Amino acid sequence: MKNYLLNKNVVLTGASSGIGKEMSKMLVQNYGVKVIGVGRSEEKLFALKEELGENFTYYPFDVSNKENWEIFATQLKTDGVRPDLLINNAGAFPQFSTFQKAKSETVERILENNFLSSVYGVETLMPLLGKNGGIVNICSSSALCSVVGTSAYSASKSAMKGFTECLMMEESNRYVGIIFPGTTSTELFRNDDNTKNSALDMVAMKPQKMAKKILKKIEKRKKRAVVGWDAKAMNLTAKLAPVWGLKIICWVMRKSKSKVFERVFEE
Repeated sequence: MKNYLLNKNVVLTGASSGIGKEMSKMLVQNYGVKVIGVGRSEEKLFALKEELGENFTYYPFDVSNKENWEIFATQLKTDGVRPDLLINNAGAFPQFSTFQKAKSETVERILENNFLSSVYGVETLMPLLGKNGGIVNICSSSALCSVVGTSAYSASKSAMKGFTECLMMEESNRYVGIIFPGTTSTELFRNDDNTKNSALDMVAMKPQKMAKKILKKIEKRKKRAVVGWDAKAMNLTAKLAPVWGLKIICWVMRKSKSKVFERVFEE
């Protein structure tokens, strides 16, 4: 099978750090891709541009704002850039907490960052992608098996899952894919002292390894892929024991007495 990614023009959100940064490097260095990186930190994007050279261009903006996407699409048209593939990778993960402590404002913010941003990206760039252009949404294992203390995050990723699956059926002539990565030691994860030496720390995959596995799925035009042993275990748990499985996961989290789960189980 021909490598789908070779020599394409790819718009990649969340390109400045974590999995997105590693994917940017691999796309340019291993696939000959011209990456159009999107992220909030212009400083980080500029540093990545210095490292990767002319095959990496960037546009710094907040993907949770629809107007920013419209401006971006207009700029691409003006510059004569026609992307072949959109990878919606940007996202945010709040600390573990019950909904009562997190409040609806957190749900709204995470939905904007993790779900609506991908909707805006698809809506504004679809005309530029053309009939042969592809769309890949980087989701999460939380969309397959919700975990206590992640109501905002799980809701946002479940929304992305439903949206993408419908898009697959509606856009049957183009490549639409969804990837469900497991726990990854991203920058946000590494900077939280509560996660160090915790249960999460033990199962987390390095971002370089996760990025490589994700791109291997995309190069083969996989429409649906679960990446990471913990993600596969969560997927199986939700299928075989959709009620008791979640309770067992909750029990294990409580018994771990990890600081990362304090706001979930504290009295």
